[in-house]
Amino acid sequence: MSDTSSSSENGFALKMAGLGAVAAVVLSPLAAAIVAVVYRFPVPLSGYARGFGEAGSAALGSLLYLVFGGVLVVGILGAAGGFVAARSASDVRRVRRRTVAAAAAVALLAAITMAVLEFFIGPW
Repeated sequence: MSDTSSSSENGFALKMAGLGAVAAVVLSPLAAAIVAVVYRFPVPLSGYARGFGEAGSAALGSLLYLVFGGVLVVGILGAAGGFVAARSASDVRRVRRRTVAAAAAVALLAAITMAVLEFFIGPW
């Protein structure tokens, strides 16, 4: 009987990992726009987007970063957040909220990393 419940728990954790991966990728453009409004966000071939007027450009620019490999990094970290959330609580609604919160945090941290990357690797 413990094998069945363990298998069920693993299946649920994998579903939450999938939700975390998808949510992190989907929330990345929004996170880039928020970072652009608050600080700045590098837009490929254009420079830095700053303020409300350029938030849309930041969101579109983040899509290019996702295409060039960011989807793997953000997706894997979002999946890890979903997996950990599934293991940390038993209430399904609470797990979903924690999964989406972890995915949002991953997306926001990725956007902040892109915004301050030049301080670590030099000017683009």
